[in-house]
Order: sequence, then C-alpha cells, then structure tokens
Amino acid sequence: MQGENHIPPLERAMLEKIKDKVQLVCRSNSPQITDFMDPYQQQVMESYLKTCKEIRFLTYGGYPGAERAKIAVMPGSWTAESVDLGISLMEFKGGSKFKELSHRDYLGASLNLGLKREKLGDIIMGEQGAVIIVDSSIVPFLLQNLTQVNTVPVTLEEIDLEHLVVPEERSKEIKGTVASLRLDTVAGLGFGYSRSKIARVIKADQVKLNWQRANDPSSQVKKGDVISLRGRGRIILENILGESKKGRLRIVVKKVR
Repeated sequence: MQGENHIPPLERAMLEKIKDKVQLVCRSNSPQITDFMDPYQQQVMESYLKTCKEIRFLTYGGYPGAERAKIAVMPGSWTAESVDLGISLMEFKGGSKFKELSHRDYLGASLNLGLKREKLGDIIMGEQGAVIIVDSSIVPFLLQNLTQVNTVPVTLEEIDLEHLVVPEERSKEIKGTVASLRLDTVAGLGFGYSRSKIARVIKADQVKLNWQRANDPSSQVKKGDVISLRGRGRIILENILGESKKGRLRIVVKKVR
C-alpha cells in the first residue's frame, strides 16, 4: 500500500488483521467473522474492504444502527443471509435495584470476569435493567459466572435477537460560540464544563475523539467528529456556522446519551 509507512501503528495492525481474513476467505471460499469493533475500527476496515473486488462484506451489531459491530467477510458469491455472525443477546434479570445501575456497572461486571472488550457489543439500558449483545462463544461462560453487577445480584437469560427493543436515542441540540475548534473548547460547550475542568478531564484520559484516546486538550476537532466522555455520553460537532461579531466561531453540537 502506497504510503503505508505513514499509517499509524494501530491502523496498520487492524489492516493486517483484515488482510489476513480476506486471504483466508479467498483460499477457503468460506466467510470470516471479526470480533466486535467500535465505529472507528469499522471505518478503517471497511475502507480497505471496499478496495477488494473479490469479496463482499457485512457490518452488523445485532440491530440496525448498533455502535459496536462485527464485520463478516465473505466470498462474492455468498449472500448476507447465509452468514452466521455469532451474535447473541443476554438479558439481565433482577429486582428493583436495577434502576441504580449504570452502563458502566454492566460493562465493568463483564470485563471483571476477564472477558475482552471485543467480545462485547452494545449494552442497551432499559427502565428495568439492561441487555448486552455478546459473541455467542461466551454465552455459557456468562450464564455460569455473571451473577452480580456492582452489589446487585443478577441472573442472565439468553433471548432471541428478534425480541430486542432498542429505546429511541435521546439527543439535544446545543448552540454556542467557541474561541477555536480545540477539543477542550468544543467538549466544554457540549458537556457544560468550564475549559479548565474539561482540560483536566481530557488529560485524565476520560475523553475519546472519534473513539480514539484523546488526552491533548489542544487537539483539533472538525465537522462530524464525535467526542465521548466517560459516563456522560457523546457529542457530535454537527455544524460550524461562521464567526460572530466578536470573532468567535458559532457552532452546533448534538449531545447524545
């Protein structure tokens, strides 16, 4: 690949993995499935797969619009319906204390069992608990070992993906002005933090820019970029409306939880 020496190490490692899967597909004439990936990883791999004419691919995370998803790489003659991506849905069962638990609690309980993040898809919060999308290979392990979330006793039950109900995404449009498109100024506006406070949060490694670690407050943000803050959801820089009379940039961000 031309200019490959300039590809960041993380991207290079991802590209090597997907190239290996493409080669296996071509040799075996059978599909290869990735683990769950965040949107940034999906974008890197999809960009490469679109250049491979001999194969086709499907990105899916258990429901339309899933944030974390797998990619099925398959021979060109195969159809998406004929591929099993190995995705299962687990529902947490418990008592009224479920309302006290957060997304972080459910994720932490799973990771504390020694599971890798790439085996876990989206965690979908509901009024009475949560469901977690997982790699089918870990279902028996979860059923046997995941018995507590934070201090709340729970049981897990595998349910059909067809029974998944995804709550409508809640979003809020925020308009304001910033001195520049630095990460700290845009994130500060979107999350309602002072610039000094958001700078500390960024340096503490609690912020991601386009799903990548971002600990430099001066990092530049552009239209369409996604900024996520641990425990506070994410914002998207939706529009840049030009300069105000005082020379500040008028921007629109969408906050999503």
